[in-house]
Amino acid sequence: MSDDRKYVIWSDELSFTLFPTSGRTPKEAYNPECHVTVVRHGHRSVVIWVAISWYSAVPLIALRGRITASDCVHILGNRVYPMVRMFPNNDAIFQYGSSPILTARSVQSRFDEYEDALQHLPWPAQSPDLNVIEPPWPVLESRARSRFPSPSSVKQLEDVLREKRHSITLATVQNLCESIPRKTQVVLQANGGPTLY
Repeated sequence: MSDDRKYVIWSDELSFTLFPTSGRTPKEAYNPECHVTVVRHGHRSVVIWVAISWYSAVPLIALRGRITASDCVHILGNRVYPMVRMFPNNDAIFQYGSSPILTARSVQSRFDEYEDALQHLPWPAQSPDLNVIEPPWPVLESRARSRFPSPSSVKQLEDVLREKRHSITLATVQNLCESIPRKTQVVLQANGGPTLY
């Protein structure tokens, strides 16, 4: 395995709703066996941000509402930059999505502040998602949803997600990092189109 993957800090954010959404296929929409009693909840949700690397996984950050430039500046200074100290020679590459908020002047200033120790790897919009952090998201949600009793508030959901995040081991993260060449090959064979990975 090339050591390059060991120097990347992979980051992502995802919104989790308090109550699960349907998940039905269009064919199942009118099948009585697929109907579920719903609870009106106003789509209460929490945005979870997390970063992982070959060397560590930081505790997730729960954000209420959408992620802001101020949140990004805080995350870079208080979560991402401290991760760099775990890397040999304090040298790391920070991968982030193509969220427009990351182009904010304050966020770019923070990147400039850390440019000696932290390169950033921008992710092109509409590109195949090879971020190794993607596969754990459904696992995390499934583990949180399997908890009984289910969370009944956004705060409880945050707590359960934090608890379940610890069940994703560093060995799992390292296996995901090692899968990058395979995933890249599949994307290349599909000419950048959809893949099953």
